[in-house]
Amino acid sequence: MNPDELRVILSRLTAAGYQAREVPAKEGFILLAKDEPFHRKLLLIGANLYQTDQWRDLIIKTVLAERNQRTQLSLAVLLLADVEGAGGQKVLAYLGEMPWVEAVWEKAGPRLSTFKAHFRWQVEERILSLAVQLANAVVLEQPTVPGSRREETGGRPRLTYILLFINLLVFLATMLHGETNPTSFLIGMGAKYNPRLWMGEYWRLLTPLFLHAGWEHFLFSAFALFQLGSLVERFFGERRFFWIYFGAGLLGTLSGVLCQPDTVAVGVPGAICGLVGALLYFRIRRPQTAQGLFGRSFWIILGLNLVLGLVLPGIDYTGLLGGFLGGLLWAYALGLGKKDQITGRWLWRCLLGLVIVLATIKAMTPPPNKWYLPLETGRLALEQEDYTNALAALEESYRLNPQSALASRLLASAYLAEGEKALAAEEWDKAVQYLEESQKVQPNDRAARPLLARAYLNRSFHRYNAADLAGAEEDCARGIALNLRIEGFHYILGAVYYQQERWADAVQELETVLRLNPENQAAQALLAESKKAGESMK
Repeated sequence: MNPDELRVILSRLTAAGYQAREVPAKEGFILLAKDEPFHRKLLLIGANLYQTDQWRDLIIKTVLAERNQRTQLSLAVLLLADVEGAGGQKVLAYLGEMPWVEAVWEKAGPRLSTFKAHFRWQVEERILSLAVQLANAVVLEQPTVPGSRREETGGRPRLTYILLFINLLVFLATMLHGETNPTSFLIGMGAKYNPRLWMGEYWRLLTPLFLHAGWEHFLFSAFALFQLGSLVERFFGERRFFWIYFGAGLLGTLSGVLCQPDTVAVGVPGAICGLVGALLYFRIRRPQTAQGLFGRSFWIILGLNLVLGLVLPGIDYTGLLGGFLGGLLWAYALGLGKKDQITGRWLWRCLLGLVIVLATIKAMTPPPNKWYLPLETGRLALEQEDYTNALAALEESYRLNPQSALASRLLASAYLAEGEKALAAEEWDKAVQYLEESQKVQPNDRAARPLLARAYLNRSFHRYNAADLAGAEEDCARGIALNLRIEGFHYILGAVYYQQERWADAVQELETVLRLNPENQAAQALLAESKKAGESMK
């Protein structure tokens, strides 16, 4: 019997709770045992046929070795050999008559035959039937390549292991680098980044497949590649698996380039979803085998890959969809092997080729106004903290393409950096100017809000001391709109109203200060004076 068939059968039985036992003095046999409440099941798997007296001795020794006074034993036999001859039929008849043997099955060729059945072994019979179907799929549905026994028998998934090893090496290299700006580092390593792609770095269509955005991203990708890659490589063969994996990854990257041009993306989820697409093809072409292998869990696998791909950082969800459809297309174009024939496969190959060519041409065609050139100049200047040149370049890029989220994000970062610099230098007007521009470009950026509030607070205090009451009032009103729980704004505003003899407004603001900080003695004193002045005016 093929060792891969036996491995599949044993894996199914092990999942059902069976454990291996030592067979007394016989080669070519496997003994499995499963303990149930007050009962022990023994399943004897024989790969060779012997005379009836040898079977008798083997079974007696097996039962005696496992028996104890507290546990009842029951025994079943699975024959993994053809018993069509007279000797084989005699052995089957003898096993069927033995009182200890409750069930007998024969696995010869692509089928499982039941010679003796028992209600106690119905679950095992179902498991064996599904395992035999899966074993046939693993072995018989493999593409046959002359001179390649490994591909004929569905051996170890070597290419999957190689890909895992390469991904691990690249990830460790990125971790050891210790880059403080991971996005910039990933761009330098080859992440999907449209401006550099449009500048001629076309290898970025594939290099993202070997990069990861963090530990959780790498662990998810490695686990999914190990689980799904092993199956796809066994079902489709090594060569087809190679084209499915990298072809789906390419289409996933192309989808991200076309649909999400402003994102920096890395990782293999596009290729992983391509493997799920290939497994969907396998389910369509081999429904019974897939049902025995996956059951309903196939849809759980699909949903889990999509959901995790969406929640992990640095993942382009359009790449997931593109990879999934790409894997399905590649599977239809390549098939499972010589025994998997469908009408019009050449149409699928033409469709796949057309999609790849058109998508690649579209992805590599840069925008006509070349807004990405000043953007890349500004990004590099921003990394070097050359904020003057960064602002000039990024403002030009934003002017050419105000719809670009990438341009607006980088420009807001440059304004934010200049605003922080001005705050440190106590240049309040410049700080407010830059931080207001940052908020205008990126209204939802929370990083600029506390800095802008701080700039308003300091400038309002400076204006109040310079007797610019209107300017101080304006800054306080804007600061309160950003964060009404900052007591400094309410205190300065109360002081402004006190100077303007607006006693009621001053009392209201100073009472707000004391609600926020009851220990503020300056506010207490000014509140008392405001109330006294207000009462004297009545």
